[in-house]
Amino acid sequence: MPKTAPAWLWLLCALALARPAGAQTVAVADLGIVADAPFYLAVERGYFARAGIAVSLERFASAAQTTVPLATDKLQVAGGGMSAGLFNAFGRDLPIRVAMARTRDTPNYSSDTLSVRANLKGTVRTMADLKGRKIAVNAPAGALEYMVGKMLQSAGLKFTDAEIVYMPWPDMSVAFANGAIDAGTLVEPFTTQYDERALAFPFARAADILRDPPLEVSVILYGKSWIDRSPDQVRAFAVAYLEGVRDYYDAMRGGPLRPEIIDILAKYTPLKDKALYDRIAWSYMDPNAELSIASLIDQQEWYARSGEIEHKVDVAAMIDRRFLDYALSKLGRVEAR
Repeated sequence: MPKTAPAWLWLLCALALARPAGAQTVAVADLGIVADAPFYLAVERGYFARAGIAVSLERFASAAQTTVPLATDKLQVAGGGMSAGLFNAFGRDLPIRVAMARTRDTPNYSSDTLSVRANLKGTVRTMADLKGRKIAVNAPAGALEYMVGKMLQSAGLKFTDAEIVYMPWPDMSVAFANGAIDAGTLVEPFTTQYDERALAFPFARAADILRDPPLEVSVILYGKSWIDRSPDQVRAFAVAYLEGVRDYYDAMRGGPLRPEIIDILAKYTPLKDKALYDRIAWSYMDPNAELSIASLIDQQEWYARSGEIEHKVDVAAMIDRRFLDYALSKLGRVEAR
């Protein structure tokens, strides 16, 4: 190339050399939520680019909508909430695999919450006081339905001892205001916003009750076709993603990266009020992306008892941790605190 070539042409050549010829653009499901933070951070902080990976963020309204595209290789990566539907997908042998952890609830980092209508403070004092009460859950057969079931169980109650209704989180504000529901399962920022508007107060966070095992809320899923076709790219992706996880972990714990990470989250998610990030409870992300296998097993057992699983699967067979192990071999392990 002539030495007089324009700078942009040199840049194009450099990018072409950095990315293997014919390398696939990795389609990643983008839910526009804080749980997707490592994707955004790996894009914005250059981890994917440094690994020679082109990423396309594909917007979906919910994780449930990503299963078929993931199984048919329209998507390669998605964050999936634990649910009966996910276990049923594995029961039908769909070509997807759990690659690593995404979010869970631990003490001090517990976004998933059962909130109670504000004017019931003093009336609903214990979990047993919810017997016969109307509890709203955002979706059937999902992680927060399991959470409510375990919370009621902790008080000696059955899931059917409360009246369960289903509605999206934004609709619960009106339902709390007009007394249509007594309690509801919320995530941040709704938990904090409804408390500040005196609609509902946080009654019990998941980590207050679900401790052994903790609530593994969501996981990272890879399409098996992508795994089989491009293992080198999958390995590189896992390293870049884990770098994003550790940036989130730093911010979650109030580290020096927090202001920058909040700026990125405000760019990619509907939560634009940066001051609100310091008032909400952040979900926990393990800096080594290790799964709570015990939680996955317990969730499947609960859905099976509820009749929401067609047939149980071998949880170990759902997981392919080769790529997480590779990322940990490159980045080393971090002591989780």
